[in-house]
Amino acid sequence: MFEVLKASTGYFWRLKGGNGEILCHSEVYTTKQSAERGAETAKRIAPSASVVDRT
Repeated sequence: MFEVLKASTGYFWRLKGGNGEILCHSEVYTTKQSAERGAETAKRIAPSASVVDRT
């Protein structure tokens, strides 16, 4: 699930797995609406994102 949270300087989103662990999080946005848009964008593009092995 995506969560939108309040930070001391704005808002950010994070993605949590089914087990409740945080998988990733965003930068801090100045408005809640921007954070919500960021989460929607991540949700939309994630299925087509590639995995790059940089080891």
